[in-house]
Amino acid sequence: MLIELQSHSTVSDGQLAPADVVAEAAKAGVTTLALTDHDAIAGVGEAQAAARKLGIELVPAIEMSCVHRYAEDLHVCGYWIDLEKIAPACDRAQEERRSRAGEIVQNLRREGFGLTLEDAIREAGAADSIGRPHIARAAGATGDLGPFFEEYLVPGAKAFVPRRWPTAEEAVATIREAGGVAVVAHPYWDVEDPAQVEDLVRSLRPDGIEAFYPSHDKEQTEHLLRLCEELGLVPTASSDYHGPTHKTFAEFGAYETFGLGQPQVPPKP
Repeated sequence: MLIELQSHSTVSDGQLAPADVVAEAAKAGVTTLALTDHDAIAGVGEAQAAARKLGIELVPAIEMSCVHRYAEDLHVCGYWIDLEKIAPACDRAQEERRSRAGEIVQNLRREGFGLTLEDAIREAGAADSIGRPHIARAAGATGDLGPFFEEYLVPGAKAFVPRRWPTAEEAVATIREAGGVAVVAHPYWDVEDPAQVEDLVRSLRPDGIEAFYPSHDKEQTEHLLRLCEELGLVPTASSDYHGPTHKTFAEFGAYETFGLGQPQVPPKP
């Protein structure tokens, strides 16, 4: 079994339409998949239809972007969510994204860039979620966006605007109120210090941790699995697929288990 509980489509910051993400997953031998677009569920129905045709189990899901004292941009995945119940939170998140994007654009204009919010919206295209990559490209950045992000769009950079809603605690509560289970996504991607990662997990009390992830090394994976065992949490996994030419997340099956165990799918509540 190949479990992949994070992937992204053109509904947020992925390169492929939802059905095409499912098709690529099937080619890679994925047996259980979650489409986890950022703060958006518009692609789940299309993905579910494609998954039924291809014999893949599709878990209805979302990846909520949130804030925490240890990270300006923390991510919590919600699985088995009721799409209708989570929809109001998605609407609010998109309003927050547009407002934040407008502030970032104004900051970039102050730095001499001639872009407008409408330029960023056009760059987002079919995406419900306007993100910093769309803004960067609208400002003229091409290829590797890393240098542009470092100068303008990360915490402490010239044009950065912090996220304000939801907090990580609110994200967990919102997912559970929508009938889902909450899993902290790629903890060591967003937070580097092991003590902070542990405090984050213990204080949030999620239902699971994304323990297996491409950037997690063996020591980090062992730490997360120990937390799962101690706290009774589900260890999940993903390659965080964003598309075939994405600089970092371009293929399924890219995470390592290091022989430490196997990822699990959170049971339905």
